[in-house]
Amino acid sequence: MITLKNYIKQLETCLSKLYSEQEAGSIAEFFVCELLGFNRTEFLLKRTELLSEQDFDLLETGRLRLENGEPVQYVTHTAWFYNHKFYVDENVLIPRQETEILVDSIIKGNSDSNLRILDIGTGSGCIPICLKLAFPQSEVFALDIFQKALNVAKKNATNHIVDIDFFEFDILSDKNIPIVEKLDVIISNPPYVTESEKTLMHKNVLDFEPEIALFVKDDSPFIYYESIVNRAAQMLNDDGVLWLEINEKFPEEISNLCKKHGFNSTNIIKDLNNKPRFIQSYF
Repeated sequence: MITLKNYIKQLETCLSKLYSEQEAGSIAEFFVCELLGFNRTEFLLKRTELLSEQDFDLLETGRLRLENGEPVQYVTHTAWFYNHKFYVDENVLIPRQETEILVDSIIKGNSDSNLRILDIGTGSGCIPICLKLAFPQSEVFALDIFQKALNVAKKNATNHIVDIDFFEFDILSDKNIPIVEKLDVIISNPPYVTESEKTLMHKNVLDFEPEIALFVKDDSPFIYYESIVNRAAQMLNDDGVLWLEINEKFPEEISNLCKKHGFNSTNIIKDLNNKPRFIQSYF
């Protein structure tokens, strides 16, 4: 048999064909710890121990998927977001680290803990769940076009023991979102990567994550924003706030779109790489 430390080293070597050395090491360690249920301390204590036959077989099954380029979060069904653990599968995008900035900005920017919040295009539900955990007295709504994505979001809401109202809804339809009362906060991280940008993306994203949740056509990059901003202008309170995650290429265009629909003030917020990634708009 093989020690845990040596198993990780071998896996890291295999994954270095797909990822940088540092990323391959992080993926290998994350994979082993999540599948075997080890926290950081347990991992450090057990890394020189021999793997049991049962644990070895479990790891080998997942290893084949990793070496085929499948994201480790799908293999382990685990993604960490804003210090919370979420279930993910191929029906939802993997939560991104930069989106934590969006959640953190909303939490730090609201002293009122009794809010009415809507997340449009919720995917795994990580955004509304984190906000509900931060503002337990708030009423939180979330919608997505795909029932399978909503099933994942509902599973996560159950795991975190939070009450969120989920709706299956196409934001591009001409129907009204089934929420009557005005809202305080609307958030959306819609598809915004243009099809021409596909060549810049990693194989594990292109081959495994749901395309329809990522990409928009080059000739209509703002199609989702146009609908979201228009609806937000009608659904928000006078002191309500719209938060959007955006393509770094279009901060001015989306900011102007918000102003066109009556949002008098917009703030462009940068991500961890100092690129324009979020817009905060209010009346």
